[in-house]
Amino acid sequence: KDTLTISHAAHKKRYGELSQALTERLDFELDTIKKTGYPGYFLIVQDFTSKAREMGVSVGPGRGSAAGSAVAYSIGITNVDPIKYDLLFERFLNPDRVSLPDIDIDFDDAGRDRVLKYVIDKYGKKQVAQIITYGTMAAKSSIRDCARVMELPLSDANLLAKMVPERPGTSLASAFGEIKELSDIRKGTDLKAQVLQQAVILEGSVRNTGTHACGVII
Repeated sequence: KDTLTISHAAHKKRYGELSQALTERLDFELDTIKKTGYPGYFLIVQDFTSKAREMGVSVGPGRGSAAGSAVAYSIGITNVDPIKYDLLFERFLNPDRVSLPDIDIDFDDAGRDRVLKYVIDKYGKKQVAQIITYGTMAAKSSIRDCARVMELPLSDANLLAKMVPERPGTSLASAFGEIKELSDIRKGTDLKAQVLQQAVILEGSVRNTGTHACGVII
């Protein structure tokens, strides 16, 4: 069976008799989904959300632009009726401006790992991966790490780090340009100067890795 036939059966289960306006809305969505190449995405999301409910895992009712899809509602991905609340499908997937659809799915903390295990078992552990995250060395942390390795006293390390402005995204280069005292220390030859010089080299490098809280690639 094709996606269209399966979906229309689901539409009737959700909506009962289909009015002409509703049929046109559903056909428009299905046609857009087909033309943009995302039927598989919808069916995979439908699969693991349905399985999650079957396993007793709490699944969110739907949020974000995906709540505007009557097809997503019909096949059980979301539980918010976009027709009732006059939500727009075009905010989710627009045939005139194609971008990757993003269906935000919420699972309860206790059941999330069970859903992930189901996906891995179904598609294969070599086909499913969680997304890695990288923690990089910011201005203050690069100073503190270099100071620890180079055995600069903690009091001096704290003094240097506190000179860097607290604004998010502040680099050492901008701090040197803004704080003359810090720039002058860097130009010296003592251990504090060496720490700052080395911190500039290490700033921005990867400090640690982790696992993304929700990103999974199939």
